[in-house]
Formats: sequence, C-alpha cells, structure tokens
Amino acid sequence: MMKTLKTAMTTSISEVLETMFYLPVEIGEESTLIQSGMDMDLPNLACQLNFIGDFSGNFTLVIPKNLLEEITEDFMGESRESLEEEHLLGTLTEILNMICGNALKKIKSNIPFDLDIPKVIDECKILENQVFAIVETPQSKMAVSLVLA
Repeated sequence: MMKTLKTAMTTSISEVLETMFYLPVEIGEESTLIQSGMDMDLPNLACQLNFIGDFSGNFTLVIPKNLLEEITEDFMGESRESLEEEHLLGTLTEILNMICGNALKKIKSNIPFDLDIPKVIDECKILENQVFAIVETPQSKMAVSLVLA
C-alpha cells in the first residue's frame, strides 16, 4: 500500500504544482531534510495534514519562505510587498491540502478518506530521520513526506 500511496503522492505533487501554481518540478530522491540539500539555515515554513480512512496518516510539507513568497505572489496576483503572513500561510496550507486530496482520490478505498484542516507546524518538531520526497523547482527545493499511522 505504501508504494501505491507514494506513487500517487509524487504524481499529485507534479499535477498540483504544475497545474495550479504553474511551477515546473522534478521529484528527486527521498531523503531526510538534512541530507536533501535544502538550505536549512534559511527560513522554512512547514505544515501537516492528517487523514483517516481505510488507513490513516499524515502528509507534511516543508518549503523555503522565499519560494513560498514567490508562489503566493504569482497565485494571488499581488506584489510581494502587499503580502502578509496570513497570505503565505494560506498558500502553504492550500498547497498541501491539494496535494493530499489529489493523492488520496487516486487510491481505491472502501471507506472515503476524511482530511483534517492543514496545520502550520514548527519545523523543529520534524524528526531528524523523517524521510521526504524532495521536490526540485527552478528556484529551490521543497520537501513532502507521507507517514502512515
């Protein structure tokens, strides 16, 4: 099941980011955040979305703040100077909501999946050994993780 779900997740990442946010991506190797090559010294934002159904778990998204600002600017059609923190956090949670929902709809299940509301989390709460799909964009990298409960 995990292999099927990870395939659905990587397909969903590409579909959502390229279609909804006009952001070309390549899915790189899975790794921890430290091993990923992401610049962890720069500000990053993270959110998590729990789901339940035939099986339960969560998706986590970690994205550099400067990349999120660029995505939000393009998505909302606003200048970076006019964006507020709530705009960034809204885009952050919406990206993860779309990725998770799109991935789970690709999975055959007897019980429909129920998604919680995505929550912004402190990046420090992410386990050092948590494995992420590394998403490479022209600007930088972001990371998406899937954990089953």
